[in-house]
Parts: sequence; structure tokens; C-alpha cells
Amino acid sequence: MSDDNTDARAASEMRHRMANTFQLMSALGRMRSQRSGEPEARRQLLWMADAIGSLGALERHRTPEGVDFTSYLVEMAPVWRRRHAGRQTEVRVSAIPVFAPDTAASTLALIAQELVGNALAHGYLGDRPGMVEISLTQAADGRHELTVTDDGQGFDPERARERFGLWFVRSLAAQVRGEFVLTPAPSCTARLTFSL
Repeated sequence: MSDDNTDARAASEMRHRMANTFQLMSALGRMRSQRSGEPEARRQLLWMADAIGSLGALERHRTPEGVDFTSYLVEMAPVWRRRHAGRQTEVRVSAIPVFAPDTAASTLALIAQELVGNALAHGYLGDRPGMVEISLTQAADGRHELTVTDDGQGFDPERARERFGLWFVRSLAAQVRGEFVLTPAPSCTARLTFSL
């Protein structure tokens, strides 16, 4: 067997082990959250478990060109929907092929998870059905745009400033030299324009 084939196999095995480790850590966080008697502690542990699981899923999409972020979004859309199984909401992806460097991919994965999670958790009253759309496009200036749009109730931007999730997204956006814009009503559109 050639050295190239041996290296490729070793890299594939390492990615597989890393993905398994992330998934184990995510499962442990979820199990621990189930044992917590405090609702806020349970919510925080679930958030951490979801973030770890989302990062672990990136491992399955690494290629020599970088992380296939488009296929990552397609894989995660039904996962994100299942995490909010009480909602009769679809999650749809429309994306051009985008390969992201490792560090950018991790940051983008956490941003996407937070934006989709916010839309599913806060966008709809009761059991109202809805649609969350994730799009990944290229802007005219060569940068990329990740957009999450829901057809929910919108929200008060003054109250949103207090939320950890949006503060977190704005902080991460700087890591990918991104500009984050939120349009809160009548529904909600969150758009990150970034460079790779």
C-alpha cells in the first residue's frame, strides 16, 4: 500500500474516532441534563450537549479541500428539527457548495445551530406549524451569506439584546470577519455575511 493511501486511511480513522468522541460527550451531557432537578441547569446542559454534537458532526464532512459545510447543513437540518420535536416546523436547506477551513467551519456550525435553535424555540407560539429556511449563497462581493429565516411571530429586538444566544452569535461572527444583521419582524431573518 502506498504512503498516500496509508495516510488517507489514518486520517479517516482519526476523523471517525473524533466524531465518536464528540458524540459520546454529547450523549453524556444529555444524560446528565436528565438528572438535573433545576430547569435552568437542564437547559444549559442540553445547550452544551447540542453544541458538542454539532461540532462532532463536522468530522464526517472533512475533505482535502476543507469541511464540506453544505453537506453538514443538509445533515443537521433534520437533527435540529428533531431536537424540537414538539414543534410542527420544517427545516429546509438551500445552499451552494461551500468548503470552509477547519476553524471557520467550527464557528459557522455553532452560529447555524444557535440561529436555527432560536427560530425553532422562540419563533412559534403553541404548536403552530411553520418553516425555518437555511440558505447559503455567495454575495456579489465574493463573500458568503448564511441566512436563517422563519415565518414565525417575530420578536422585540430590545428584549433580544438580553439573550445569550444572539450575543454569542455576534461574538462568533467576528471570528469569520462577518457582519451579522437581524431583521426581527414581521417574521425573523438572521443573516451572516462572512469571508473564507
